[in-house]
Amino acid sequence: MRVRTHPRRRTAFTTGRPLLALAAGVAASALAAACAAKPVAQASRDDLEKSVTYTTPPGNGRLERLTWALPNGEPTSLDPALTGDYPGSTVEGNLCEGLVRMNADFSIEPGLAERITRPDDRTIVYDLRPGVTFTNGDPLTPEDVVYSLERHTRDKKLGSFWSSTYDAVTSIKKTGPTQVTVRFSRPSAIFEQSMATAAGLISQKSYVEKAGAAYGTPKGGVMCTGPFALEKWAPGAEIALTRNDRYWDRTRAAKAGKVVFTFISDSSTLTSALLAGEVDGTYGPPSTSYPVLSGSGSGTLYLGPSTQMVELLPAQKTGPMADARVRKALDLAIDKTALVANVFGPAAEPLNTMIPPGMWGTGPTRKTFEDAYAKLEDTAKPDLEKARALVAEAGPSNRAFTAAMPAGDQTALQILTFVQASAKDIGLTMTIRQVQPTEFSDLFYNPERRKEVDLVYAVGYSEFANPISYPDNYVRPDGLFNWTGYDDPEVRRLMDKGLHTADARKSAELFVEAQARYTPERLVIPLAAPYQQLYMNKRVTGAPASFAYLQMPWAALIGAV
Repeated sequence: MRVRTHPRRRTAFTTGRPLLALAAGVAASALAAACAAKPVAQASRDDLEKSVTYTTPPGNGRLERLTWALPNGEPTSLDPALTGDYPGSTVEGNLCEGLVRMNADFSIEPGLAERITRPDDRTIVYDLRPGVTFTNGDPLTPEDVVYSLERHTRDKKLGSFWSSTYDAVTSIKKTGPTQVTVRFSRPSAIFEQSMATAAGLISQKSYVEKAGAAYGTPKGGVMCTGPFALEKWAPGAEIALTRNDRYWDRTRAAKAGKVVFTFISDSSTLTSALLAGEVDGTYGPPSTSYPVLSGSGSGTLYLGPSTQMVELLPAQKTGPMADARVRKALDLAIDKTALVANVFGPAAEPLNTMIPPGMWGTGPTRKTFEDAYAKLEDTAKPDLEKARALVAEAGPSNRAFTAAMPAGDQTALQILTFVQASAKDIGLTMTIRQVQPTEFSDLFYNPERRKEVDLVYAVGYSEFANPISYPDNYVRPDGLFNWTGYDDPEVRRLMDKGLHTADARKSAELFVEAQARYTPERLVIPLAAPYQQLYMNKRVTGAPASFAYLQMPWAALIGAV
């Protein structure tokens, strides 16, 4: 999972831990598809509920060329082990595949594995599909699979973003001519879903070994089995993919002969390119451009389910925000309904805990998560009387605190200014500190950087729709984001059991029990759950609209209207 820290850059985590990256303009960009048929200015909550969609109308016609913008800039790598940000993931999912694959509704199904079986709770057997080849024509082998999965932990110098995915794995072995078996020291509730993320993508062993450190770079390229092949990567200019005519799944064969990615991080430039038809589409269009994009007739703005959340992270073991009562008071003072309306329009919803509804998924456990959420304290509207009473009870010796945000992020500033006014309403004084991007990212990993900060603004997300792994970094004494020293043995016990069971229903039940205990402690101050945003030119359609696009070969689904 990730935690975003800057609109144009971010550092990665794994599915078991959050990752850095902010994307404020992207997070706010949810206003879009609230009304694919209406200008955003006319969007209402009812419109939103009717228009949120996992997918867009199918694209049936062939395309010679599809041009797509990356608003978060150029990828740093296309190596699956080193891809943990928006630009890299947006491109890579069209090149590389895993043993399982994700659908637009966040469900997973067999991918390169034709059959997946569990002989017991500590073993998963993958039988590979026959006839699958890499884009160079070489056949996929079990050796390629074993090498790709083991690479995350075998090569320490590589520094894979996804190494913790394999913490409980004891062996990955070829167990037949077309079979790979993974064994675990204890059951895992999330490994199978993790295999649909970059943690499970398969590269050709011989190609990676030959490319060495250049693998995933403009010079080294990549070699995978996806619906597209990497044609060229011109640094600073573009990345071009060509259709893989050998692709094994004819039902998902690419409709576009070529996909060209351009790096356009300037909002005005991107908006002009979209309106002029120079670019066919983008995920996360500029939030400032919604009115003109939605009313231009040049294309359509879509809104989809997402696993993203906007939150404030307590940063200290001392000071006013180290006291759970003060954190709760601030949470209760914020009018989240008004905040969402002013910042996101109808394209987000207030959030009562660190897990957004988009993370509940669409499977049989969704109702368990949904029912548990309904039982949590509703903080969408402020309760100033209760908030002031909590501050009085806590009696902090210092009522002043500092909240950090990435410099230049106007959405973050708008949100924190709103929070600042809420703090004042209950007798607290909040200072907003704008931190330069590289220094801001360092706040998440360097305690020394956090010494003069009490709260850190962040936008988190999970790569897949299962809540169980996200809180782990907040509830454990050694958790990456447990900066206040929170430690509840019962919460740890529940989370351990929930993470290490192959029974999805049992895992969900244990999670919601833990959630009921840690949420009142305000390990984070949750603010909003934004939706995914997508803009496409009127000549094309077919892209998934949900946040699952980051783990999908989405470009292969786009065709002519």
